[in-house]
Amino acid sequence: MQSKPSYQELQARIEYLEKQVATGCKNRNATRQNRAEKELKAASKRWQDTFNAMSEPLALLDTQGIILQCNSALLRLVDMPEQGVIGRHCWQVIHGSSICAIPDCPSKRAQMSRSRETTVIDRDNRRYEIAVDPQLGDHDQLIGFVHIMSDITPRERAAQALQSSHQTFLTVLDSIDATIYVADMATHEILFMNRHMKETLNGDFTGQACWRAFKGRSGPCSRCSNSQLIDKNGNPTGVLMYEGFNKRTGRWYLNYDRAIKWIDDRMVRLQVATDITQLKDMEQQRRHTEQQLRQAQKMEAIGTLAGGIAHDFNNILSAIMGYSELALDDALHNRTSANYIREVVKAGGRARDLVHQILTFSRQTEAESKPIQVKPIVKEALKLLRASLPSTIEIRPALDSDAIVQADPIQIHQVIMNLCTNAGHAMRDQGGILTVELTEETLTPEFTNHYNEMTSGEHLKIVIADNGPGIPPSIMEKIFDPYFTTKHKEEGTGMGLAVVQGIVQNCRGAITVCNSAEKGAKFSVYLPIIHTAQPVSVQLEAVVPGGNERILVVDDEPPLADLSKKIMERFGYRVSTRTSSIEALELFKRQPGEYDLVVTDMTMPHMTGDVLARKLMAIRPDIPVVICTGYSEKINPELLEHLNIKALVLKPIIRNELMLTIRQVLDDAKDG
Repeated sequence: MQSKPSYQELQARIEYLEKQVATGCKNRNATRQNRAEKELKAASKRWQDTFNAMSEPLALLDTQGIILQCNSALLRLVDMPEQGVIGRHCWQVIHGSSICAIPDCPSKRAQMSRSRETTVIDRDNRRYEIAVDPQLGDHDQLIGFVHIMSDITPRERAAQALQSSHQTFLTVLDSIDATIYVADMATHEILFMNRHMKETLNGDFTGQACWRAFKGRSGPCSRCSNSQLIDKNGNPTGVLMYEGFNKRTGRWYLNYDRAIKWIDDRMVRLQVATDITQLKDMEQQRRHTEQQLRQAQKMEAIGTLAGGIAHDFNNILSAIMGYSELALDDALHNRTSANYIREVVKAGGRARDLVHQILTFSRQTEAESKPIQVKPIVKEALKLLRASLPSTIEIRPALDSDAIVQADPIQIHQVIMNLCTNAGHAMRDQGGILTVELTEETLTPEFTNHYNEMTSGEHLKIVIADNGPGIPPSIMEKIFDPYFTTKHKEEGTGMGLAVVQGIVQNCRGAITVCNSAEKGAKFSVYLPIIHTAQPVSVQLEAVVPGGNERILVVDDEPPLADLSKKIMERFGYRVSTRTSSIEALELFKRQPGEYDLVVTDMTMPHMTGDVLARKLMAIRPDIPVVICTGYSEKINPELLEHLNIKALVLKPIIRNELMLTIRQVLDDAKDG
């Protein structure tokens, strides 16, 4: 059994262990310290490498402005070794100043403001911006500064170049004799007015809203161009040009607006406005002169038209009066006068045709428009022409289209006959070739926009050409005038081309002329093609039926009322007449059930035919009404349908046409 160690032995052992422990702890602490020092050196190196990699000169200062650390960029800038920089004041190293601080030192200001302060200095022909950021510790205690230098030379040179360019731009704008201004697109604030605009408005309104300064408005203009100058992506759309009148100056301007980038990179509206008041005045004067010229030409044309009408009607009236006198003389001596009466009727027909031609020229007649095929009509016209043209003229047809158009077949026949007759007349002395073509052509808006009521698309083209001497250039502008003709009076009246033009325009078509002395004249007629209907033909009535219905005739001309009564009575009808529309209305009110039909004139004093018809149908809605008229701008198909007028008869009245219309209306009323 071991003996217990003595106190001294225990004390010695404890001291030994304490020494061992102390030695071990010292060794371990040394190891940790070495490792920490290595890590600190590595981190410090990484930080310094990053610090040195920055292109801007950097320095860390203490609260007195002494440089504690700097990067390589600063050493290169001051061209000094690190040991010559560290530990010295910043103003000594950077500014070469021996005084404690430079004027307006940003470090001093940052010490007071506790925020970034800046200044700009010149060094080595360069411009630098110095920024000093204070470093704060606990309790907002200042512990140092970060000193950063930025070379702003390129930026300032660019700004100077931009400023110079901007100034040049403004100088150029000031030298232009046009009103020019620039306004912010968001606030409408005027940023610039050129010299000419200031002089025009007697003031500089820079800084004010454009709508208030230039227009005296209380808010932005309703037609402000801003929204049209920039697309949805914020990019300029280009120049917007428009005319406008400025009430403030009392002048007309041609405005050019566009979005541009201003000196501060914001988008602004630039407007260049040219004064066109003088041009407007000249244009108005030109229009006035043209109007006077057109009026003079119109009066000349009316004179020509009146002379032609007087000539034709005098011939017709001579025949009517002459044959009527012969018939009257025969009647007084109990001799038959049927041949003379036929001549009177024939002359009346010529007068009716003449009026129809005049109204067709003036586009006041309603043709019997229907879907028709032009090819058979051309063939029929050429058969008739062949017999009337001399054998020295060869007809060459080239009918290559079966297209359908909306037109009156009689009028289309008239177009073909008139144009071919004119071509034959041009070649009657020397002979030649008459070419008639039917083709199809698609017309573009560039062509059709030159003609009223004409639309682009597929058209039937009718070409009638001759190889005669052509039309003299001196009369080309007059060939479509009514009663203008180069023929002798016994050869034609000069209404042919005028009527052709009226017919073609009524069909929403166009007629053109190509002319030369070598190749002759070529007329081209364009008619719109339709695809939604089948061609129809006109069926003529062989027999005119009569009846025994009661008819009320209203006409303010007693001879015409009596004539209508006698014609209708010969076909079996029972007829009452009135020469006053007011008396007719009163009669109808007393006996509304006594009549099967009312035939009334259109143009009458006190009450026109359409008004009378409306009042009659207010009394008895089912009473059929037929209106007769020689000419009226007031009557049109829409009005007839609106008033429920059953038919329209054109004067002069032709017996068979009138009786066929009456029978058709009465039969339709019975069927209804």
